Amino acid sequence: HRYHQNLHAFTSQVERILLGIVLLLFGGALVKGILNHLTSSLAGFGLIFIFILRPLCGYLALIGTSLHLKEKLAISFFGIRGVGSIYYLAFGISLFPFEDAAALWSLTAFIILLSIVLHGLTAVVTMGKVSEEFSEETEVPVKE
Repeated sequence: HRYHQNLHAFTSQVERILLGIVLLLFGGALVKGILNHLTSSLAGFGLIFIFILRPLCGYLALIGTSLHLKEKLAISFFGIRGVGSIYYLAFGISLFPFEDAAALWSLTAFIILLSIVLHGLTAVVTMGKVSEEFSEETEVPVKE
């Protein structure tokens, strides 16, 4: 059990380090102009994606689970990490010719940037509220 805990802690630290490196590279891509091909219609789609499509799809995927409504809403709002989008877009573009590959990169980068900012500002508060809800529900009465 202790070995499993140590291994989990180690992999968690490695994941954080790698995520930090990816975010540094992402910041470099922003500075180099990855958003240069972002149009107002692409930005509008990015907003719709972050605020409507991803949360709706996330919520629908959780229907039938035993999770509490607040947990479903929190998971749906935060969605999955956007770093995978970079891999899948690069993979798709390497296999198939896209006319507007630069626009796809701009859209993906915009969604990731928006997600980082929005979720970075709301994660602590949201997860705190979800945790409070469940700590109150599962609180064991103390005998005096």
